[in-house]
Amino acid sequence: MESIIWDELWEKWEFQEWDEISEEIYMVLKEEIGELKGKKILEAGSGSGRISLRLALDGASVTLIDFSQKALDISKNYFDKCGVKAEFYNINLKDELPFADNSFDIVWNAGVMEHFTQKEQIKIFKEFSRIAPEVHTFNPNINSFFYRVGKWSAEKNGVWPYGQEFPVETMEYIFKESDMKLQKEYDNAFLDSINFLIFITGGGVLKKRIIQFLNELDENERKKFSDNIGGYLVYSKGIRCKT
Repeated sequence: MESIIWDELWEKWEFQEWDEISEEIYMVLKEEIGELKGKKILEAGSGSGRISLRLALDGASVTLIDFSQKALDISKNYFDKCGVKAEFYNINLKDELPFADNSFDIVWNAGVMEHFTQKEQIKIFKEFSRIAPEVHTFNPNINSFFYRVGKWSAEKNGVWPYGQEFPVETMEYIFKESDMKLQKEYDNAFLDSINFLIFITGGGVLKKRIIQFLNELDENERKKFSDNIGGYLVYSKGIRCKT
């Protein structure tokens, strides 16, 4: 049943263009990973695969795994159009991953782990730690006001399209229980959090007003405002405790 839901979702997103949140995640990964050329990188829960494609174009050797075959088909289409090679696997993250220890330099994901319970996340991250010494993950921020209000409204009205989600404040506990250490963490994608206002009646107009308001603030005021409201995503980097 879950596979059908995500296949239908990715069917609708097949022709979506590169967007702001993809750019945000891509830029954070570039900054935090550093040199990409020659790095073996696994995206766990790859969705459209567009960000991994950009990493591959930067010289990384990428592998994509996803629960949805439709998502993988979309990914393959993007890679084929660009003439870029990658490995693709239809895998449920709840299962043991079919990769040897230390197969990758990095495992990363975005918008994936919030669909699992803490117990499931710990099991999954133990697998990540087994196959790579470094993990980067982006998860919905429990302190993101616009995201939380939009999600709450959509759920009340029965129109939330993304299934069960558990937003987080920190991934420190998950890393610790997975024999990893939280090395860096901060929230980002503030402007993307405003998009969730579309789930509120009149939210489209409200979104425009908020963006207009932000544009009229100076840089320091805008940063203070975004810090108080909270970005949509929490970025967390974990490293394996034992090498």
